[in-house]
Amino acid sequence: MKKFHLTETYALINFDAAIYDSEVSILHAKGFESVLAQFVKKLRKDKDPIIEAFKGVKVKQILDVYKVLYVYEYKEALKRFDNLNLILINRTCLYHFTEAFYDHWRDIQRFGFMASSRLYHQSAKAPDLIVAIDAFNEVILSLYRKLSTNILGEGFNVYRQLPAGVNANILYVNHRFSHDAHYARLQNIAMVTKIITRPPFIGYTKSNVRHEFFTEIDINPLDELKITKLHYFTFPIKVGPLLAFVYIHRNFLHQGIALTNLFEFVSYDEMKERKPDIIYIYGIREEEYDCTYYHDKENEMYLGFVSRNEKNDYFGYLKKMLLTLHNLYMIEHKRLPIHGAMVNVLLKNNETKNIVVIGDSGAGKSETLEALRLTGQDYIREMKIVFDDMGTFFKKDGKIYAIGTEIGAFVRLDDLDVGYAYKNIDRAIFLNPDQVNARVVLPVTTYKYIMNHHQVDMVLYANNYLETLDGLRFISDEKEALNVFREGKRLAKGTTSEIGLVTSYFANPFGPLQKEKETEIILKDYFKTLFKQNVLVGELYTNLAIEGKEKSGPMNAATILLRHLINK
Repeated sequence: MKKFHLTETYALINFDAAIYDSEVSILHAKGFESVLAQFVKKLRKDKDPIIEAFKGVKVKQILDVYKVLYVYEYKEALKRFDNLNLILINRTCLYHFTEAFYDHWRDIQRFGFMASSRLYHQSAKAPDLIVAIDAFNEVILSLYRKLSTNILGEGFNVYRQLPAGVNANILYVNHRFSHDAHYARLQNIAMVTKIITRPPFIGYTKSNVRHEFFTEIDINPLDELKITKLHYFTFPIKVGPLLAFVYIHRNFLHQGIALTNLFEFVSYDEMKERKPDIIYIYGIREEEYDCTYYHDKENEMYLGFVSRNEKNDYFGYLKKMLLTLHNLYMIEHKRLPIHGAMVNVLLKNNETKNIVVIGDSGAGKSETLEALRLTGQDYIREMKIVFDDMGTFFKKDGKIYAIGTEIGAFVRLDDLDVGYAYKNIDRAIFLNPDQVNARVVLPVTTYKYIMNHHQVDMVLYANNYLETLDGLRFISDEKEALNVFREGKRLAKGTTSEIGLVTSYFANPFGPLQKEKETEIILKDYFKTLFKQNVLVGELYTNLAIEGKEKSGPMNAATILLRHLINK
């Protein structure tokens, strides 16, 4: 891999090929010059006042100024280097330029990577990964401080240990999982085995909404794809009980970092001898296969494909394709995929309830359950999340049980209780925090817990559009309940490209929509079992899509649900 790869939005640094162990090595690195040239080009394109004092100045001259100022005091440099006086004489302008250059570097998403061997125990290399990220950060900070204080002519009184090196450092091995000719293009691509991040991790993407659903194709397009192996990283994760290999193009690498907050990351020792159940290639060149999937029945694998079109630079395309492939697998095996949230509520009287809230994107599932946590502090001893967005119902001993798919939550910042995400800032991954549909990815539970068999006690449909103070309605008629859940009605809330009051089969366009006929058989059978077992089924009125009730609606629904739980 190249020593240094730079685009408008990210930088990749190969710590195996490049040595950045001192300020001098940074100043003489091609990468430093590339970032400086990019910054100057941007300033000139934007006609930024910062660059006006340096008209006609070449990037090489600015670089030479920095090299000189690393060695000499400012006044001494001004005397010695007449050829650089055009820059040095504008001391204030140079200082502001340097500060802006530093900010430009920090605005770029920066990733380091290091190679390992399949023969090593990967944990043995983790200390090297940590040392590299810490050392690089210190060198960048030291260089910035030395240059800026020299130009300023005085030291700082307040020092901030900002993340100035890389946002994440990745350890990888080149991995082969199959000798099947159809999968030759995916062999020996960098498999991520360890990741070090420097929180808070903030990612900016080209898009902040998902537009498409996913459609099935009847051929495996792998033979047609042009895959440059050095441009992809593979993230091995667990989606529920399934092993997924997620191949992410370097353009979307920031999404891969966020992925590790949402799904269980699999150790190399655990998966190195296994074939995946799911393969997802995120960032292919070929637009004709954008947002498609293929079922390889011979190898018992589901494959997903999304192009690197800028519209797909949104975490929803990564998450929802994986969940679609997972759900298709579950439908094939006669299990019922659930688009919703599930919590285990332990009351202070030691009574336990497993509550499932079903609804499509923006219905208010997670928001209402978080409101339940807040309003129920005097009555609830503990709330554990089984799943935040997608889970699976299955039968055991004539009863309905559930397992989860994710260990994290991908939620809108606007719909969370004020400050909630920031209380967990040390673990949070923020995506477009200053934009519409700003999101945060937070770890909320453990893989071991979501894979326990949780018996279902209550199933509620999240109604976000019907304004009512009742908050909660239980349905005694099986057919009526089935119609409510099957219709999947909600008021679109800007999390997708949908507008207005929309419907989605069983509130789940990620598997059940694609296999409606097969899902309908399972759905009827499972609802019959729910009513036979006297599981409470009903509607929860979250009001989340009603203007002015984004916070009070879920809180009202949570309050009424709590009254039911404590029999008041």
